[in-house]
Amino acid sequence: MPTVLNFKEIIDLPLWRPNSPAFVATAAGGSFAYDMRNTQRNSPYNYFLHNATSLYAYAPKNDEWILIGSPGLAGAFGAGATAIFHPTQGPRGTIAAGGTTTSFTLTTALPAAVAANQLANRGDGKGFRIRLIGNSAGGSGRVEERIIIANTAGTTPTITVDSAFTFTPALGNTYEILSGRVFMLSAGTLAAGMWKSYDLATNSFSGNLTTTNLPATVGGDSSLVALAEGHIPNNRNEFTGMLGTITASAATGTTIVAATGVSDALFADEYRNFQVRVVEDTTTPTAVGQRRRISTHTSGLTPTFTVAAWAVTPSATAKFVIENDDDKILLFTNQTAVYTYNITANTWDTTTFAAAAAAGAAGIVASQAFGITRDTTGNNRHSQIYRIRGGAVNTIDVFDIAGAATGLWSADIAYGNKGGTTFTTGTCGAYDPVTLEGRYMYINPGSTTGQRFLRFDVRNRVLEPWAYLRVPGSTAVVGSKLALSYFFDGATKLSYLSVLQNSSINQYSIACQN
Repeated sequence: MPTVLNFKEIIDLPLWRPNSPAFVATAAGGSFAYDMRNTQRNSPYNYFLHNATSLYAYAPKNDEWILIGSPGLAGAFGAGATAIFHPTQGPRGTIAAGGTTTSFTLTTALPAAVAANQLANRGDGKGFRIRLIGNSAGGSGRVEERIIIANTAGTTPTITVDSAFTFTPALGNTYEILSGRVFMLSAGTLAAGMWKSYDLATNSFSGNLTTTNLPATVGGDSSLVALAEGHIPNNRNEFTGMLGTITASAATGTTIVAATGVSDALFADEYRNFQVRVVEDTTTPTAVGQRRRISTHTSGLTPTFTVAAWAVTPSATAKFVIENDDDKILLFTNQTAVYTYNITANTWDTTTFAAAAAAGAAGIVASQAFGITRDTTGNNRHSQIYRIRGGAVNTIDVFDIAGAATGLWSADIAYGNKGGTTFTTGTCGAYDPVTLEGRYMYINPGSTTGQRFLRFDVRNRVLEPWAYLRVPGSTAVVGSKLALSYFFDGATKLSYLSVLQNSSINQYSIACQN
C-alpha cells in the first residue's frame, strides 16, 4: 500500500533528529557528496570527504558510517577542498561475442577487479544498473537498461541481468554501468594528485587526474557542479532528459530536427551547451548512443539542434533526448574563472565558460536549478546555476550556461527577503531537485553555532527562514556539510536533509516536509 503523506502546517513542525555521529569532527574542506537522481536508482550512501586520506560513506537507511578508504590526495588539505557526486559516470566499454538476452561478457576492462556478484549489491542489496547500447554494425539500434543480479570475478566479468533485453547483445555493443563516481579536490599549492575520483561499482580510487589549468593555489572555499545527464526535472522519468523522448524528422552531419516529443515551445538556445543523446535508431544502429553538445537551436515545437559533428549521422527516424552535458564538472572557487573539467579528455579549461565579474569567497555555494518544473515564461530555466558568493555579503549571482556561447552571468541578483542575512565562513548548501517541485536549495548560513537554516527558492528567487537546530555546533569551518537522502514509495517522495555540525562529530537530519 503506498505511503500517504499528510503533514499539517504549524501542527506538524519539521523537527531535527539526532543521527549516528561521524568518526571524526568536521574540519576545513570536509565535504558531503550525494546523489541527486529522482528515483530509487540513486545511491544508498552519502559520501563525506574528511581529509586527504579519508573518504567515508554514510547509509541513511540504517544510520551508520563506514570508512571507504584513502584517496591519497596531494596538496595541503583544508579550505578550498571539495567533493561532488556525479551519478551517471561509471565504467564504460564494449562487450564480447556470445551474449544472450540475459547475459554478456565485458571486453573493456573495469578500473579494478570485482569479486563474484559484487556488482549485484551496491550496498543496499540491489544491483547496479547497466545500460546496453546496440550500436555495433548490424546491431539493434536500441538502448536498454537492466539491474545486475550476478557477475563473475575479475576485470572483464560476465554480467547477468534481472530481465531479458529485447535484443541479443552483439560483439561491439557498448555498455555503461550507471553507478556514479565521487570526484574529490584537495587544497593548497597545485600538485599532481590533488584531483581524483572514486568509482562506486569497483570500489576503487582513480590515479592522478590532471590538474593543469587549475589555479596555482586552491584555497578559500570551493563548490563543484556536475552537469550530469542523470540530473533532470522533478517531473521527468530518469534518462528521458529535460523534455522527454523526442522523435527526429531529419538530421545532417551537424544537426538533428525534432518532429514530436517537445510538449512546450522552446525558446531559442534555451538548452545551448546541453547535449543531445541518441537513444534509438533502428535504421542506422551505429548512430545510437552518441552524445553531442548543442551549440545552438531554434525555437518552437520542432526545433533544429546544431551539434558538434556526428561520427555517424542519425537517421530521420532516430529518437533522442536533451540532457546536461554529462562530460562536464564545473568548479567555482575564490577566483573569477569558471574551471571546467572535461571528464573523457581528462582536461581542465577556463575557456568553455565565461568568468564572473567577482570572485567567490568563504561561504561559496553553487547549484544548478535543473530540478524545477520547466518555467514556460522563461524567467527561470534549467540552465541557471545559482552561486552564493560568500565573503560575508548577501550576494547571490546567477550563471546561465545557455545564456550565450560561453554562458552569461547576472551579478548580485534581486531576490525576496534580501537584506541582513550574509553568507560567510561556514555557509554551506544542498539542493533538492526531487521534492517540492525541485525548488529549494537548503542553506546553513555561516555562524559560530551553525544553528540557523534557510532555504532559497530557485524558481521564484525568494530566501525563506526554515528550521532552527537547537543544538549548537562549534567553530565555523568552510566545506559542504549538508547532504540530502530520499524516501521513495511509488509516486511518494520525501527528502531528508542531513547536517554535520561545524568542528563536531554530531549529525542531525530533518524531513523536508513542507
